[in-house]
Amino acid sequence: MTQPVSYSDDVRLQILTRRLRAVSFGGPMAILSSFASTAVLLGVYSDTLSHPAPAIWGVSIGAILLARMALLRLTDMASTDIDYIEASLRKVMVVMGAVSLAWAVGIPMFAILGRPSALPALAGIAAAMFVGVLLLHRCVPRAGYAHIILLGSGMATASIATYGSHSWPLLLLLGVYSITLWIAVGRLDRQFVDGIVNEIGSVEAADTVAMLLHDFEEQSSDWLWTVGPGGLLRSVAPRFAAAAGSDVDTLQDTPLINLFQPGEERDRPARHLVENSPFRDLLVKLRVDGEMRYWRLSARPREGGWMRGVARDVTHDRLIEERVAFMAHYDSLTGLANRYLFNERLRDLLSEDGDCASDVALFYLDLDDFKSVNDTRGHLVGDRLLREVGSRLEQEVRDEDLVARLGGDEFAVLIETRAGMGMLIERAHRFLSVVREPYEIEGQLYRVSTSIGVARCSNGDCDAEELMRRADLALFAAKRKGRDTLAMFEQSLDREARERRELENDLREAITRGQLRLHYQPVIDLDSGDITGYEALLRWHHPRRGLIGPTEFLPIAEETGLILPIGGWVIRQALAEISRWKGDFRIAINLSPTQVRSPHLVALVAQALHNNGIAPERVEFEITEHVLMLESETGNDTLARLRELGTRIALDDFGTGYSSLGYLRQALFDRIKIDRKFVVGIEDDINAQAIISSITRLAEAMGMQTTAEGIESRSQLDLLRKLGCQEAQGFLICEPAPGDAFATPEAVEASMNGKGSDVLDYRKAREAAMKRRGSGSA
Repeated sequence: MTQPVSYSDDVRLQILTRRLRAVSFGGPMAILSSFASTAVLLGVYSDTLSHPAPAIWGVSIGAILLARMALLRLTDMASTDIDYIEASLRKVMVVMGAVSLAWAVGIPMFAILGRPSALPALAGIAAAMFVGVLLLHRCVPRAGYAHIILLGSGMATASIATYGSHSWPLLLLLGVYSITLWIAVGRLDRQFVDGIVNEIGSVEAADTVAMLLHDFEEQSSDWLWTVGPGGLLRSVAPRFAAAAGSDVDTLQDTPLINLFQPGEERDRPARHLVENSPFRDLLVKLRVDGEMRYWRLSARPREGGWMRGVARDVTHDRLIEERVAFMAHYDSLTGLANRYLFNERLRDLLSEDGDCASDVALFYLDLDDFKSVNDTRGHLVGDRLLREVGSRLEQEVRDEDLVARLGGDEFAVLIETRAGMGMLIERAHRFLSVVREPYEIEGQLYRVSTSIGVARCSNGDCDAEELMRRADLALFAAKRKGRDTLAMFEQSLDREARERRELENDLREAITRGQLRLHYQPVIDLDSGDITGYEALLRWHHPRRGLIGPTEFLPIAEETGLILPIGGWVIRQALAEISRWKGDFRIAINLSPTQVRSPHLVALVAQALHNNGIAPERVEFEITEHVLMLESETGNDTLARLRELGTRIALDDFGTGYSSLGYLRQALFDRIKIDRKFVVGIEDDINAQAIISSITRLAEAMGMQTTAEGIESRSQLDLLRKLGCQEAQGFLICEPAPGDAFATPEAVEASMNGKGSDVLDYRKAREAAMKRRGSGSA
């Protein structure tokens, strides 16, 4: 096969020399196999030796094989003359071709002259000689191709001579084999040539590396080192000795490993030196002039137990790595473990292979009053307060326990203990106590408290995620109790959480499944007894739980954000329903804090008013003081825009908040709704009467109307009217009912029978009083 012209003369010489040597190396085996095949074939066809052709063929092939042997012995394999090597290879290939030609003649000759019973032996020898091209000619592809053509032709001739026209299957099979062998010889040759080229490249690369290593020793910031048998330093370079804080004479013939600090880091390279095995980038520590330094060692073994390697100072990088590792596992503010390290430790303790899974207790802490300190005194004071809390908690635990800051003002304490629940409660009270103690920061005293949820794993009954979930449920229970308290995880908390999740999942589908309903409760004018409006009250008709009141599911909706689509549905549905009722009454709709903060509320209300053709002044939105306490600026803006539409705003549950009078000064409200706690027992409570009287006078002075909630008796109606209250609402008047109960005057009258008969009597009495007043007798 002709070599590509891109090869240099040196490469061509190497390829030709390797071909010639490969032929020479395989020559004896090839000659021996040919002699043996010839002898076997002549023995099998001994009965044909009377014919001169087999004898002549045997002598000829023997002479050719002897010539090949002589030619190989006379060739100078060490020559570097490319022309000589090329000519010698050409002669060898001519002899090899002659052998192939002899067999190409011999195979059909024996098939024609021999007896049929000897054909299997002939076929076997012919097939062996045919496929032997892969072994005997793989490095000289030209001779291999000639061998395939000649022997293939000979075997084809023998097949035709033996079987005539029935030989076509053998000829087809022979063609397939010939093509396969042809391709295989080509691929073997390419591998042969590529191997030589790659080897030459490797040698050149090794020479380049040797040159670079010399430059490396002179200029690099790393240092080469060499050890002999036993790990003793040999040929110590001055730069290596200086880096180690010593001199060449001191280090020569001393153990390399003695330079490094004892420990696991030193043991690893020590094992490799004893085993004389390669290693890479092993970190070791050593002291140089009293300062701790970090090196990374790499080395490869050499003959005779020697090793040569390189050392690199990585002290700066190591210090950065340690800092990064600290930042990844510890809170930068408090120095406590962060959430990542906490989770890692928790998983280790509660892993399936852990022995202490049943002895893990978790205290989950959340500061109660931190936000007010952080907002009023600034983040610097807040940060110092968090550091102090973390320090106090650390002083209350053992060294093996873990205190972590999980983020914000949340902390966790993870301990391993066999103590009972009583001891855990005592420990939690201790945490409450130390956090409760005053903090002196920049000469001022600050106080905060914390809520704690406590959970533990009993007999390995939970994993890390489950323990965190239990502690979180316990903390939530503690928060519900109030500030500065604790709660232990109980299965009842788990049941409540599961029920709440189920309720939340069902609530997400309640609108689309048509499970939400609106009930309405009438509001009457205390002076006339007539109905002046209705309050829309949401109900949920759950397919399994039955009728669910808003106090059960609205807090969930508020927390999850579902209140926005639900609240929007309430507004649209209420206005759509009342648009079909007879009468010019007012409709009151409650708004949640999340709705008031929504930038889309005003547009939603405007669209609903337009779609249903309802005058804006007939719509009144009720909010609680909690709305303004959470987001006063945004809330005020939304309420102001609602009033610009023409709708009215009522302050619900007045008197239950902390700053009712302050909110009234903002003049955002058209109505005040007096909370039912002032109405209950008002007949016998002088103080309640005084409060309601004050509220009504204040509202009148500020141009606001008043409505009393929770009316349950006829006497309350009369008393509230006398105290200046204008409207009343409650179960005495009518319990909340579906919209069909109030769609027509007849339906309203029917709905107000029963308990409502007191109201009807009250109305009649007021009508009579108004007539007397109109006639001047009242």
